[in-house]
Amino acid sequence: MRALCYIGLYLLLADNVVSQDRIKYEDWWRFKDATDADLAWAREFYNNPEKLKESLMFNFTCDQFFDDWEIPFFKRKFHIADDVLRPVLMDIYKSVEHLGGEKIQHGEPRELLSDKRRLLWSIVWLGYCADEATKGFLMDITIDDTKANDYRIPAIRAYIQCADAQQMRDALMRFFIGMNGRPYKPYLQAFEVYDESESDMQKREAIVASLIVALAREENKVEFANIDKRLAARNKEYATSAQRLAMVQRMSKLPPSTFRDTDPDLKTALESFNTRTKLTSVSTNLTELMARDFTKPTEKPKEN
Repeated sequence: MRALCYIGLYLLLADNVVSQDRIKYEDWWRFKDATDADLAWAREFYNNPEKLKESLMFNFTCDQFFDDWEIPFFKRKFHIADDVLRPVLMDIYKSVEHLGGEKIQHGEPRELLSDKRRLLWSIVWLGYCADEATKGFLMDITIDDTKANDYRIPAIRAYIQCADAQQMRDALMRFFIGMNGRPYKPYLQAFEVYDESESDMQKREAIVASLIVALAREENKVEFANIDKRLAARNKEYATSAQRLAMVQRMSKLPPSTFRDTDPDLKTALESFNTRTKLTSVSTNLTELMARDFTKPTEKPKEN
């Protein structure tokens, strides 16, 4: 998705201060041709809470909007502080909170659909500017079974986006193991956050360690094969570990899957061990995981 919708509103609200002749519509998001004056005007505009809210209220209704990676870009480009953005998002959320029990249906009246999109996007964006109180607010949404999954699932993604390493570990174990009636298992969301956390090695370690423990308990062959492949691609210690080999062997003994890639992926995983004489070791122990302090770097696992 491209962040196109707010461009039109920006130009409209600018009251022709910014000329569409000088800044091409499709280039506005990247500011390839913006002058210093235009950029200064935009920063002043978006740091006014009322104008920021008006803009987001409009843009959250669009069919195409921001990919997650573009949200921090938006904040950096326009110098928007979390303390400015967060109250605006909470105001938007509260204005449509009463719709939280209804799933999003694309055939419904436009204004109703717009309000549900505002609810959804306010949750997503809060993951990029949350303080500790907001983290608790997001967690409450994830465990509220009166809320539709359309909002609970984005709240899970938003929470793990803003969580620190320890909070990440606790949340993932809650979602994977300790939360009855959870809307779904956020494996893919954990990978998204992992990929975005290049500068936070503790957070990455917490994600990897949690996924390994979760995979050791996974009973769904299709889900296991998919996540195993993704995790092995990101973590060498897991990819070459004796624990992974045992898990893949266990899953390979289950009845053939009807999904195209599941059994071939498991076969490929097994074959990767054929020429390996030494295996690494990772922990699948939940007690050990919960005892780890992810605020401190850990020693690299030793090879057997």
